[in-house]
Amino acid sequence: MEGFTLFDTLVLITYISLIAWIGSRFGKDQHNPEDYFLGGRKIPGWAIGLSVMATQASAITFIGAPGWGFEGGLERLVTFINVPLAMIVLILVLVPIFHRAGIYSIYELLERRFGPATRTLSALLFLIARGLATGVVLYAPALVLAVVTGWSVNLTIIIMAVLAISYTVMGGISAVIWTDVIQMFVLWLGALLSIFLLVTSLPGGWGDVMAFGAGSGMFNAIDLSFDPSVTYSLWAGLLGGFFLHVAYFGTDQSQIQRVLSSPSVVDAQRSLLIGGYLLIPQMLLFLFIGIILATYYQQHGLTPPDDLNELLPRYVVSAFPSGMAGLVIAGVFAAAMSSLDSALNSLSAVTVRDFYSRYIKPNASDAHYLKASRLATVFWGLYATLFAFFAGNLGPVIEAVNQIGSWFYGALLGTFLLAIFSHRSNARGAIAGLVVGMLSVWTVSSQLDISWLYNNTVGVTVSVTVGYFVSLTAPAPSRDQLSDVMMEEAAPDMQAVLAARADNAQVIGKEARVTRRRCIGLFAWFCIMLGMLALLQGWANG
Repeated sequence: MEGFTLFDTLVLITYISLIAWIGSRFGKDQHNPEDYFLGGRKIPGWAIGLSVMATQASAITFIGAPGWGFEGGLERLVTFINVPLAMIVLILVLVPIFHRAGIYSIYELLERRFGPATRTLSALLFLIARGLATGVVLYAPALVLAVVTGWSVNLTIIIMAVLAISYTVMGGISAVIWTDVIQMFVLWLGALLSIFLLVTSLPGGWGDVMAFGAGSGMFNAIDLSFDPSVTYSLWAGLLGGFFLHVAYFGTDQSQIQRVLSSPSVVDAQRSLLIGGYLLIPQMLLFLFIGIILATYYQQHGLTPPDDLNELLPRYVVSAFPSGMAGLVIAGVFAAAMSSLDSALNSLSAVTVRDFYSRYIKPNASDAHYLKASRLATVFWGLYATLFAFFAGNLGPVIEAVNQIGSWFYGALLGTFLLAIFSHRSNARGAIAGLVVGMLSVWTVSSQLDISWLYNNTVGVTVSVTVGYFVSLTAPAPSRDQLSDVMMEEAAPDMQAVLAARADNAQVIGKEARVTRRRCIGLFAWFCIMLGMLALLQGWANG
């Protein structure tokens, strides 16, 4: 079969229409900003977890990861190997404090601890970083449309932008999460269908894939080199990847906002378990698509496209049966929508909560802020559209998104760590650490030949160090500034809430044991995943 057929188009249109209809159903239940941005704080943890997974399996992953696998096999999996450990930090430290504070935007917490200037600067950095990354996310599915339809990329960007903006404006966070649950399964179905059809097209099936992968070094996921210029060494993944994911999942409003929509800390922690267990296998799935495609191209003597982001969609529309190609491309759209809706909603939340309601229109009605939130969503959709026009010059799309975030998030994580763990840190130190931390990342990444994965490590280290010592030049903060932010204050508050909820103090110990078991399970999963990669590499090289 050649090309994208009418039946494929009908499958795709049916899916897009279904998601748009589902999203619109939630708009009528929104009466205030809390409904729009946090779903009334009553969304169950399992749904939030699947929503986060859908965002991680974005069109960036669906398109970019097969290109990674085609080019380098499993080597880049070390970027994600530390996700279970990052989730442990979030479960034990950041999420209890964020959720207990009852905030819309996590940058509100920095104002309570360090004052309005720190909050404003941090929120502004988020808007810049996430706004740029959203443009890349918009470019990825537009590229797919251009490949399968023959339209120009710019035209497809505009089409996708109109659809995404309309859907997000109508739905709010409830629509974001519940449509993501549906889209998660569509995305997995598309990925598994791709693997099945690819493998069955090979004469020797999985045997061909394993033989090619072993013979070409595709299964060499663990590079023990201590050379910091080696981008995907194990050490870059363990150290740099750890801070990358703690910073991303812990200081990016687009991730934390969904966690804040849960009814309790326990539900919020439960949502993180899903990502902790499934993100590595999910990335492995998409990398294997790339390895299978490399096997196919090698067997048929084919030349890959210049842009490896086009690798999977080009194969899908040229080789898949009619209808199945439409389903796989629908999976790409599922991935794209799950990323765009959450990004635009969080950008709107920070714009309205951290800027508009404080500096432009304070003390307005809920109806006014709800209208402003929807207008802010439109603004950020247009902003992302303009940036998407230039995203094609950024190279592989996953790396582009991660590198954009690495310029900012490490220093921002350092600021939150100062707020949570250091009694002595103050506003002067926090701002100095944040600014110097970012400058250090830009300096190191531009002047030294080291892996970009270390950017967040540099940002965190410099931000905390500079922030603490500069804080010593100004008076220590008052007790009131510490009371609802510091880590040591979290346990008593959480215990009181749990005891009141259950009317039985024994629940405190039970919840503590559950949390401990969850963290032990995540650590064991990290060890299992690392061990499996080592065994696969040993088999391939044996």
